[in-house]
This record gives sequence, C-alpha cells and structure tokens, in this order.
Amino acid sequence: MVVAVGGAALLTAIVWPLDSVDHGPDFCPFRALTGLPCPGCGLTRSWVHLMHGDVSGAFTYNVFGPLTLAATAIAVVAGAVCLVAGPGALRRLRLRRLLPVLVVAIGVWLVYGVARIVDAAAGWGVFPSVV
Repeated sequence: MVVAVGGAALLTAIVWPLDSVDHGPDFCPFRALTGLPCPGCGLTRSWVHLMHGDVSGAFTYNVFGPLTLAATAIAVVAGAVCLVAGPGALRRLRLRRLLPVLVVAIGVWLVYGVARIVDAAAGWGVFPSVV
C-alpha cells in the first residue's frame, strides 16, 4: 500500500505542470474555513516545484516539502525492498531507531505550522504566502 500510494504521489508531482499548481485551486479545508494556512499548506506545490528542479520554490511554499518528499521516496523504496525480500526484511531495517527522529521532526513541523498561522493571522509577512 505504501509503495502504491507513495509512488503515485511522487509520479503526480513529476507530471503535474508548474503553471497549474501555482495558479490552481486551493484544496485545504482548514484554509477554506479560516483563511489561514495549516501546517501542510503548500506541500503539494513544494513537491511539484522540487520534482521540476526548482529547489528554492519548493522551500518557499513549505520548508518541510523537500523533507516529506525525501521521506516518502525512502518509504517507497523500503516498501518495495520488503515486497521483494519478504516480511523479515522490515525487521532488519530497525525502524524503531528512527522513532525519536520522527517525533522531533513532527514536533518541529507543527511548531513551524503554528508559527505560519500566527504570522498569517497577525499579518506580519515573515513567512511567504502559500497561495
């Protein structure tokens, strides 16, 4: 399942045209209700820009876009390896070692998201607009 969903997301980011993603509709329910960016706002745009070679644009839309893209690519590769090598391969990866890193990364991502919400609500302009 991880291989299929992650692979589809990566493929979508590759084939999605930049003009369409930059000027397309906003699908975030949180943003539609509040007018404020959620922690995930800009991730799709960030992924598309990164897959088209625009690294600075990727970081502009969401700093965590390149990180989540890399994590998804790693998960797809690890999932494919486990499909080929069998169920024992997952235990050999020792993913429990990564749990503290994952918890810290999610915590920093949420703090970043809250900072963007406060910035947008206050109108300070510290973070670039997602739309």
